[in-house]
Amino acid sequence: MNILNRKITSKQVAQLAGVSQTTVSFVLNATPGMNISEETRQRVLRACKELNYVPHVAARTLARGHSNNLALVLVRPHAQVFADPYIPNIITGLNRASQERGFRILVEQMEEPDAEAISSLLQGGEAAGATISGWYDELLPTINQLTTRGFPVVFMGQPDLPHDNLPYVTIDHLSGVKVLLDHLIALGHQRIACITYGPLADLMVSKRLQTYRQTLRAAGLQVDDRLLRIGAFDPESGYMAALSLLDEANPPDAIYGMNDLMALGAMSACHERGLTIPNDVAVVGYDDMRFSRFTYPPLTTVKAPEIELGQKAGEMLLRMILKKDRQPKPTILQPELVIRASCGADWTPIDLKKMTM
Repeated sequence: MNILNRKITSKQVAQLAGVSQTTVSFVLNATPGMNISEETRQRVLRACKELNYVPHVAARTLARGHSNNLALVLVRPHAQVFADPYIPNIITGLNRASQERGFRILVEQMEEPDAEAISSLLQGGEAAGATISGWYDELLPTINQLTTRGFPVVFMGQPDLPHDNLPYVTIDHLSGVKVLLDHLIALGHQRIACITYGPLADLMVSKRLQTYRQTLRAAGLQVDDRLLRIGAFDPESGYMAALSLLDEANPPDAIYGMNDLMALGAMSACHERGLTIPNDVAVVGYDDMRFSRFTYPPLTTVKAPEIELGQKAGEMLLRMILKKDRQPKPTILQPELVIRASCGADWTPIDLKKMTM
């Protein structure tokens, strides 16, 4: 008989592996605190594979006392979910944490913060816990009620005011922005334009813009709003924004793209206008995406540990679910300035005409 047509039980897995059913349950449910050797664990997993045993989801949920889903709440327009490289990075990190414990990720996308939807996910048992990408004050009354009742929730974002009772993991992006702009200023750039990656209504966009203005003022530079452009999450918007900046009567000598996609579009605009980067205009970005070191010239940017952000948030959430840490302390990750040629530091441009001769 074809093995796919037979109902395989955990008892058969236990017999083949030479262990008890309880041990099989502990292995498959990743039950913490059990002293099970790696050799035994592998023996159980091999038996499952040989018998094509797939644990019943409802049974596993009953045994654990909770779902094996971790909810990832994305408060973003649908189009941005696919355009923003931040999303796959945090999912990668969250997935690393969840797979180790036998959990899966359930993505809940919403256009606006929806406290009722988050509450339904947790109270209905669809997810064992939720991590929310961003910090949203309008969610706090509901999230406070949920966490008081023991439902695990972790924010991936930083509050304006201290909230020691609510767990969060965040990246100190504002210090990263300041370090990047201070570097441009130290290189002698004075008219530094800014292209945002989204609308000013976005809380993080507005915070980064505020840091941009404060850093220029602290250095004694003029803040000229004619050097501000609003991007829209994709390189084309950065390209169009940079073209209009270069058309200003007094154009910038440096362009700060609020993310690497904006900087990529800006670099294309500069090349199209026949300008040399960084001799005519410097361009910098933020995020250190994989393509950033392959642009011409290589892009100066800030490395934001977004994969680590997702992983740390997942690990914190799992500690809460498994009752190992009921009140975790906030975690703040630090970004890192990555200096390459596009800012003007130690850069000798390649003569492309000579290379083609």
